[in-house]
Amino acid sequence: MYNRQVWQATPADTPIHRLDVRTKLVLLTAVMLFAVGLDGPRPLFILFLASLGLHFLARSSVERWQVLTIFLLVGIWGTMVSQALFYNQEPRTMIACLVSPGAPWIGEWTGGIFIYREGLEHGAVQALRSGIMLSCGLLICWTTDPRQLLQCFLHWRMPFEIAFMLITSLRFLPVIFEETAIVFTAQRLRGFEPMRSLSPVRWVRTAFYVLFPILARSLRRAATLALSVDVTTVADRAKIVLPGAVCRNFCRCGAENLVLIAAQRGGLFPPLTRSL
Repeated sequence: MYNRQVWQATPADTPIHRLDVRTKLVLLTAVMLFAVGLDGPRPLFILFLASLGLHFLARSSVERWQVLTIFLLVGIWGTMVSQALFYNQEPRTMIACLVSPGAPWIGEWTGGIFIYREGLEHGAVQALRSGIMLSCGLLICWTTDPRQLLQCFLHWRMPFEIAFMLITSLRFLPVIFEETAIVFTAQRLRGFEPMRSLSPVRWVRTAFYVLFPILARSLRRAATLALSVDVTTVADRAKIVLPGAVCRNFCRCGAENLVLIAAQRGGLFPPLTRSL
């Protein structure tokens, strides 16, 4: 799950990969409309199975199936449990009592906490809708090059700023998981064992130990990206024409190289040459 390659689009010779990116987005929109419009659990379940079948056609790897399974299980469990606990429509049938109304503090304040059958059914329908959208969205992310998505958005006259932010967020997602893996590895090498105890206090300490380094590293990468974008903006305003090789490898350059290129092309100082 923390492998960066799992989240990046990989080329392959499958029917899903060969589809045009515009066709994929149109199909995704149609599936979303069907997921919202369909009301019965049976048609939604059939559509959910069809979305999973597309992953078989795309030959998704075992790691990606694991990621998809974890996301689906967490989403389905969370939606069903929340709807079962807080369902307030009538009629509703109580199937379990978690906290009695006569219990001190919580029972008196909430009037009792119950699990309702109608809430579970309603939560299952909502979970199927979210699962369909999640499955199709991950399928497009795993089978489509972000550069093709950007070209498609620009072809559809989407503002460049919005399209750039969408693609940047899509490319930044694997970076976050990679940074999480690095932080967990560093903490384990220092002898930290977050799963040693189930104490709530220890879980809070674990969150602080992990989240702050991830946030710091992500902000550092975001600052580098912002500097790179700022350099390209300065270059565009100055009508600087970069060589083709630089344009092809632009995303691989560091911030220092971008500043050096902009300074040289802008005439701030001549490039270094070897005297013969």
